Amino acid sequence: MTPEDVLTVLRRQRARGPLPSTAEGLSGWIAALEKRLPPVGLELPLAADAVSRLRAVGLVVEEDGGKTVLRFCADGDALDRILALLGLPVVEGGGAAALLAAIDRQAQVDNPPALSLPLRIQPAKACSLGWSSDLFSLTVLISNVTLREQDGALLPADGRPVVAICAEYDRPLTSLDPPSVADYRLGNARVEGVPLLRLAGGWLRSRPRLEPTTRLARAAAGRPEAVARAERFLEELGKAWKQRIGSALQVAWPVYRSERAGPLLDAVVGRPLPEMQLV
Repeated sequence: MTPEDVLTVLRRQRARGPLPSTAEGLSGWIAALEKRLPPVGLELPLAADAVSRLRAVGLVVEEDGGKTVLRFCADGDALDRILALLGLPVVEGGGAAALLAAIDRQAQVDNPPALSLPLRIQPAKACSLGWSSDLFSLTVLISNVTLREQDGALLPADGRPVVAICAEYDRPLTSLDPPSVADYRLGNARVEGVPLLRLAGGWLRSRPRLEPTTRLARAAAGRPEAVARAERFLEELGKAWKQRIGSALQVAWPVYRSERAGPLLDAVVGRPLPEMQLV
């Protein structure tokens, strides 16, 4: 740590003031701290009584899909102290480490994935077809695949089932090359079934390949929530299939929005896609 780093830490601690020593007046102290620092969503394994105690001092705790997320300002020392004052279990590794990890995860979710399905339809071509030149990236989560580094080809992993989900559409994919979404949402997948994908490869057809995501592409609105929903679906699918679903690779799917209300344009092969709000 450099001398400047030390001074930065001390100045921040001075601005915050001393940590509370008792639970008395804790809600007011937390409210003042929240005015100075941004909140971070921190997933914690909290029991029902712990959730009640945190909410009693003014903290926001969200429960969704079996997960409990505490919204706490970006101060690890304050988090550790408040948990101790409320008699709750400490965060493994400390509050600062947990908050930094949560911030890193959120940054990955807010931005499009680093790798993308190939962008073959350029903005000028999209305009000539009647779409906007604004390029967006949807998020596709693909299970049980590996990436061949020399050419970016997608390969199936260990013969396990390959499943792909488009997070923003909330639908499974029926094909990766070309990318196509099913006509039903994930909520109906129990009835309709989950398509298993085959990654073609051989003399007549090459395997699907990825490329770096263009800097021109913007993430669609609501991406964090959509990705979280898709991850929960794959987690539940893995349990139903007895853990045959491994960790999912996130891949960008480039699309263009319509000039007016209307379908999106797939930027891989230039086909219209179901209508969706991107901004």
